[in-house]
Amino acid sequence: MNSAELKQLDKLIEKFCAPEWRELAQQHTTTLDFRKGELILKEGQKAENIFMVKQGRVKVFSNYTDQIEVIVRFATDGQVIGHRGFGEDFTFSISAVALSDTSVYILPMSIFQSLLKANNLFCYYFMMFFAEELRRSERMRKNQLNMSVKQRVAQAIRMNMESFGLNESDPGLLSFTLSRRDIASLAGTTYESVIRSLAELQNDGIIGIEGKKLRITNIDALCAMTLCSKDLSQGPIEIPNSSN
Repeated sequence: MNSAELKQLDKLIEKFCAPEWRELAQQHTTTLDFRKGELILKEGQKAENIFMVKQGRVKVFSNYTDQIEVIVRFATDGQVIGHRGFGEDFTFSISAVALSDTSVYILPMSIFQSLLKANNLFCYYFMMFFAEELRRSERMRKNQLNMSVKQRVAQAIRMNMESFGLNESDPGLLSFTLSRRDIASLAGTTYESVIRSLAELQNDGIIGIEGKKLRITNIDALCAMTLCSKDLSQGPIEIPNSSN
């Protein structure tokens, strides 16, 4: 499955929904701006809307306790958030916070449900998005059981790279570097252990540390440490070429 295409909700609506439904979605879509550090949605909140990042970076997470935060995923331009509110009571099981100044499209959940019910291919493709996200989450947690702290930190850096990409004008430099505390949350370890692991990875020639920013200096070694291949994409899923 092509993850870049997978999460472009507006493109999925444009491609797989009938014209009248595309128009309805556009009429009911609003935009809100959030500053860095501002909550977009909160765990336990009623899921009345679904969200798509127009521009920015978002962290999706859950608080297991007051002291323990578990990061579920990240989202950037065009990617959907808020779908984890689906279920019997339509309540968000996660929170989402802006990692940078972020603009978000907001579509009422009732309209989104109508799109799913009335447009078969759109519903199918979104179902595959759910399945793919669950599969990746399970794979990551399974890998972590067999990883050292250093490997888990390397995996967090790889997820950072997958989510936000590399700097176009400076190859190798992450376009956005997670905070050390977010890396610790992703890796399931402490802040101090992250600092030690980053230093070890730099000594190994896998990353470079430039202030608060990180550079990938050996992507093959990074991927080898995290039990993945250099090609981080998934093969595309074939969608029937039929109209709704």
